[in-house]
Amino acid sequence: MLNYRSVVACILALVTAFLLNVGHAEAAKKVKQPPTYTAEQLEQIQAYAAELQTMRDRLPELAPLITRKDWTFTRNFIRGPLGELRIQMQNLSRTLLPDAQKSAQTLAKTVFDDLIAIDQAAQDNNYQVAIRKYASTIKDFDAFLALVPEAARPKPAAAAKPEPEKPRLQLFAPKEETPPPVAEPEATASAVEENLAPSEE
Repeated sequence: MLNYRSVVACILALVTAFLLNVGHAEAAKKVKQPPTYTAEQLEQIQAYAAELQTMRDRLPELAPLITRKDWTFTRNFIRGPLGELRIQMQNLSRTLLPDAQKSAQTLAKTVFDDLIAIDQAAQDNNYQVAIRKYASTIKDFDAFLALVPEAARPKPAAAAKPEPEKPRLQLFAPKEETPPPVAEPEATASAVEENLAPSEE
């Protein structure tokens, strides 16, 4: 009888341990793993981010145009180098993870609205609005790029160092200063008389 009870107790212990392990495994399956980017997704994101970083690096060129109130070139710059900005931002937004997509789409629209406001301010010759919206564009653009995953984030271009001033070539040799002519001594009265006196033969 004793042996029978021991065998039953061992079997129950094994069954209990098995059921506990199965329960833990099922619970682990129910826990959702955080989504991650695949290598292909990171490659695509990096391509879009590189294009956007190039536009971000050129964005400071807009500031002196606004400062000089060069409204024609201000509007041309928005339509030229920044013309594909909204499309590139939308493309990148769609490749991000779901939790980052909504923020990226909101920031993309905000940046585009900032540029529209600058364009309108250029039409209205309104410097205050233009320079304020330029600052907003910088801030919102940087916030958008911060959503790019670290593995695909491009590095901003280093600021160009000013080149040392080169020595200027002299096309003509410097003129040599000629000394002033030496004044001859004035002839004295006695010397004049000697010259005028008749010579003796």
